[in-house]
Amino acid sequence: MRQNKIHILLIIGMCISFGFMYHYFVKALQYDVTIDHYSTDVKEGQHFVLIVEEKDNPYFTELLKGALDAARPHNITVEYIGPKQTNIEEHIKLIEKAIAAKVDGILTQGLSDEEFAPIIDKAISKGIPLITVDTDVKNSKRLAYVGTNNYQAGYKVGQAVLSETKGPIQVGIVSGSLVANQHKSRVKGFLDAVEHAVRVEVVAIETSNLSKIQGAEKTFQMLRTNPEINVLYGTSALDGVGISDAIEKINPAEPIIVYAFDDLEETIDYMNKGVIHSILRQQPYDMGYKGVNLLIDILDGKEVEPLNYTDTEFIRKDDSLTNITLKKN
Repeated sequence: MRQNKIHILLIIGMCISFGFMYHYFVKALQYDVTIDHYSTDVKEGQHFVLIVEEKDNPYFTELLKGALDAARPHNITVEYIGPKQTNIEEHIKLIEKAIAAKVDGILTQGLSDEEFAPIIDKAISKGIPLITVDTDVKNSKRLAYVGTNNYQAGYKVGQAVLSETKGPIQVGIVSGSLVANQHKSRVKGFLDAVEHAVRVEVVAIETSNLSKIQGAEKTFQMLRTNPEINVLYGTSALDGVGISDAIEKINPAEPIIVYAFDDLEETIDYMNKGVIHSILRQQPYDMGYKGVNLLIDILDGKEVEPLNYTDTEFIRKDDSLTNITLKKN
């Protein structure tokens, strides 16, 4: 009788062990399987995530406004996250968290090809539609890009320098980053535009790490080392403000022509004072609005265009201030 009980217990134990083995075997088969399909309809209450390189930057809060306005009629939640200051490692971790949370869609900048392509491809493999905004990663599997053609934007500034100046030109460039794709492209476009102009020489390129304070410091150092500089080009709004802060403090004897990006309150103020000559206005609101609508289209099973460039235009002090000052509100 006792032996029968032992046999029964052994059989039960074996069954339990086999059950656990089977359970974890099935989980192992299901783990990290590539998923290449998406939900075929947008449901109310879905959750999108917008991840930017600097959460408190006014440029990105404008992008957020567009995303929220597009999401509101569909009752879609847009979660807005990002580091306080550009940090590629932290940015990638935030994308990882969004993937782990199984959100319904991701909008993110693609700050560098090498670091961002793998994590973007991972989101796609998990069945999460991902769109790059403002900054693209062309060698990734992202489903679409919405934003400025950054190379052409830099080229446009270079052409403006050629058409709006005469005589020898010494250029100093303050770039938000020499690593992030959008800033590299804006520098490259500018350099290509002026490459064959004998009278134009780029004498210094510095990075501000998207900081107004560092932008001002780099400008001050640049002008001290190269006092012949008569054109300064900032590849972001914060660079334009940093450059202008430095010029106001230095008060150079000879005028310096400043080209900047984005019509934020501080850049507009400096333009109205005559410190900034010209601003290349981007459309961050349109990026956010279009980006959310593209995610909705993807979830509805629609084909989307892979490249969706938003407009850029120069604004100057002589332009109608009505349109410019509206951006302050």
